[in-house]
Amino acid sequence: MSTPTAMPAAATLTLSPSVTEHIKLAFEQQKLSRPDIGSFESFLTTIADQDASAPLPLENETNHPISHYFISSSHNTYLTGNQLWSRSSTDAYKDVLKRGCRCIEIDVWDGGSSSSSSSSSSDNEGKDREEADVNNLASLVRRGLGRLRSRADSDVPAPAKVVSATDSPAADNEMMPTRWRTESGRDEPRVLHGYTATKEIPFRKVCEVIRDYAFRTTDLPLIVSLEVHCSPPQQEIMVEIMRDYWQQYLVPVPDEYSDTTPLPVLETLRKRILVKVKYSPPEKAASQKTPATKRSRAKSDTSASTDDDNGQADTSKKGKICAALGKLGIYTRSYHFHSLDQAEAEIPTHIFSLSEKKLMAMQEECHGALFKHNMKYLMRAYPKGTRVRSSNLDPAPFWRQGIQIVALNWQQMNAAMMLNEAMFAGTGGWVLKSQDYRIEQPDTAPPRRRRFDMSVKLLAAQGLNVDAKSPPTAYVKCELHVQSELRAQMPKDGKSKGGEWKRRSASKESCDPNFQGEALRFEGVEDADPELSFVRIKVMDDVSYQKDRLLGWACFRLDRFPRGLRLLRLKGEDAKANSAALLIESDLSYA
Repeated sequence: MSTPTAMPAAATLTLSPSVTEHIKLAFEQQKLSRPDIGSFESFLTTIADQDASAPLPLENETNHPISHYFISSSHNTYLTGNQLWSRSSTDAYKDVLKRGCRCIEIDVWDGGSSSSSSSSSSDNEGKDREEADVNNLASLVRRGLGRLRSRADSDVPAPAKVVSATDSPAADNEMMPTRWRTESGRDEPRVLHGYTATKEIPFRKVCEVIRDYAFRTTDLPLIVSLEVHCSPPQQEIMVEIMRDYWQQYLVPVPDEYSDTTPLPVLETLRKRILVKVKYSPPEKAASQKTPATKRSRAKSDTSASTDDDNGQADTSKKGKICAALGKLGIYTRSYHFHSLDQAEAEIPTHIFSLSEKKLMAMQEECHGALFKHNMKYLMRAYPKGTRVRSSNLDPAPFWRQGIQIVALNWQQMNAAMMLNEAMFAGTGGWVLKSQDYRIEQPDTAPPRRRRFDMSVKLLAAQGLNVDAKSPPTAYVKCELHVQSELRAQMPKDGKSKGGEWKRRSASKESCDPNFQGEALRFEGVEDADPELSFVRIKVMDDVSYQKDRLLGWACFRLDRFPRGLRLLRLKGEDAKANSAALLIESDLSYA
């Protein structure tokens, strides 16, 4: 029986017999055409080196305005699970920052006795309305559980139980969390998902973690997206805390700052924190609206802006952003979205935040205008409020509209997060858009696309499910995420189906399966933008009578897909490399 091959000291992976045998065969074949190939040991070391299967290098210039980049982004970063009753934790911020996320979100509410139903100044257009739908669903669940408990109590007498706020998603809304106080006894803002049973954390603790982890992985700038539900006094405390912890990182105000100030280039913002917050003009300016602004306000009657939803047209009410907080939003000033024709849409430093639902409607109404806007100005997309289990939209269709910040739920590893990992691998979380996405074309047409053929020959895998009592029934699934036609619209459910090509292998029952060169072929794939198309490879366990289990995965941008003989180091559901590896031989050719 063959024994595992012990690698030289430079390598860190012990290879299985079947993997070693395939590498030997490849070495002998290459030696026929390349006599100077060297020794088998050096060839083996090269193949087993984890850098050999890394995505191809990417030229990522940093001398462009920040609107010319895609940015790795997180939605409701503080949550560790679902959107209704999961725990909030500063560890969630540590995790995404260590993984290269460059736009994080903080939902901030009054500390103390103020409830999470206080007035809101959310800078996410439509988010409160969608969350209200979710909260209605949560309320129905709570009432249903309450009726079931009542029936049970009437049938079987039971001793009284002390209810804890952490017991279940059915915990009452009235059971508000404890106050956060400094040593002086002052109530301070807190971070939580409002109107839900999620557990809170102090805003101060979040700011401390951001200070400590913001630039551990990269020195490229971090955007902190604030969704503010605080009263003006609590907003002043927010500013005090942020300045206390982030003073050395906050972007300084330019000497001459106005509505015509251009966006800075990425290189000038290294080790800087940009605060994204809704902009409230000074009182005098607010009372003297321009005709264009008045037109925007008139259109907003049917929009889902927070102030309109909550009947807060009076800007002196609690929902207004105070001047001190608003001044922190220098290059990322958020405005309520009404239309792409509103006056603020031409301010270089503006940013609109729109839900996937709103963006899909806009795609049908003004496809070219949306794409054109995002060539010059920042935009953020976030998941619709009904994604209560922290599922995700497919980011690729939104990137193809030029949207720089596509905020995803990082709580679980799903297809969207795999694409996000592939998009930003080794980049520091900022990826320069292709020229077609930065420079306006004659008719604002989407970028040129290409036709290609691809094959993935499966040789062998190893280290699959090594801790299980029995070996898995392993198979490989390969998917292409490609826009299937020019001007293809974003799918109505936020998930692209028409652009997916799928192939799968036969199953092998083994922790170290030998796939014997089975080939997965994709021929005549058309209209592909290599920079926004993706190859996703998953090794699955074929489980009877239940959902197949993920054993490991790898994902690449099409233009960064490594070709030839590669030993792919697979990642697990935590996005970290595990003990699994897949030996493939791939080929990609463009017509």
